Amino acid sequence: MKNSFLSFILFLSLMLCMPGFIFACDSCMCTLARVNHEGKLSDTAKPLFFDFTFEQQVWHKRDVHLARELGEQGHDTHNKTTEEFYHFGIGANLGERFSLLAELPYIVRHDLNVNPLDPDNPSAVDHLGESRTSQGFGDLNVTGIAKLLKKGNNFIGPLAGIKFPTGVTSNKTMGEKFEPEMQPGSGSFDPSMGTAFAYQVGQVAFHGNVIYVIRTKGAQDFQFGNLFSTYVFADYLLNPQSKYLSTRVGFDTTLQNEQKQKSREGNVADSGGTTWLLGPEFSVRGNSYVSIFGNFLFPILQDLGGVHQHLRFIWNAGVKISF
Repeated sequence: MKNSFLSFILFLSLMLCMPGFIFACDSCMCTLARVNHEGKLSDTAKPLFFDFTFEQQVWHKRDVHLARELGEQGHDTHNKTTEEFYHFGIGANLGERFSLLAELPYIVRHDLNVNPLDPDNPSAVDHLGESRTSQGFGDLNVTGIAKLLKKGNNFIGPLAGIKFPTGVTSNKTMGEKFEPEMQPGSGSFDPSMGTAFAYQVGQVAFHGNVIYVIRTKGAQDFQFGNLFSTYVFADYLLNPQSKYLSTRVGFDTTLQNEQKQKSREGNVADSGGTTWLLGPEFSVRGNSYVSIFGNFLFPILQDLGGVHQHLRFIWNAGVKISF
């Protein structure tokens, strides 16, 4: 156990010290990080599970006149207000060492219109500042985890997955397609690879993942930048003697880094960069089958490329059912 603990600490240190590349308009990886978090070390993972998570991203709104002016100067600008992700996940624990998760989100994106007036139609109505909404199912993501080094519920092992272009990419506003960042889907096949882990010592548990996503060209000839992300939970079990109500409090942290996006004109200058989020979280497990959870994540670092809109906070709440 001592050797495995030292290995875990080394892995965690390397993970958190890796340089960031990205954050753009991606949802967090909390659903995947929670796949194998089953509570006490003596627990046995159930063969099937369902995970529903609601996630909301709240953005700092720009002055609409400034945002339009930036667009007229050639910047890739938008003015998001909020984004909601309804994550539906279903998975299976295939024996003791393999898990498979399929996750499909329903996405609702809100912004304020900052599109310039049509110079060929100067009498057109100016819709500056009007609220717009783009919604629909996003892309299906399938991920497998192999728990190669495992003892009880502690493990560390590789993961690999692929995102399929199942999401909506043709939503329109006033007869024109929304820009790719506002569409629920990407239109691209995106493979991913990384590492997942879970470790508990006494009443303290750590679990999370490290993932690198390779983005390919999608709808509107747009290509999001490759994404590096980490997600770590650190929990403290408040009532270890309870048989019916397991309550944990702790913190979550996520680091995301995105390389530059590409459009038909080449690299998008106002894209890419690094965001680091940190905040409190809780989970309550009522029995061996049902648990609820939630968190608030606040940015402590946003080093973004070019003229980029900043995030205010993210919060999540959800339920996991094992059977």
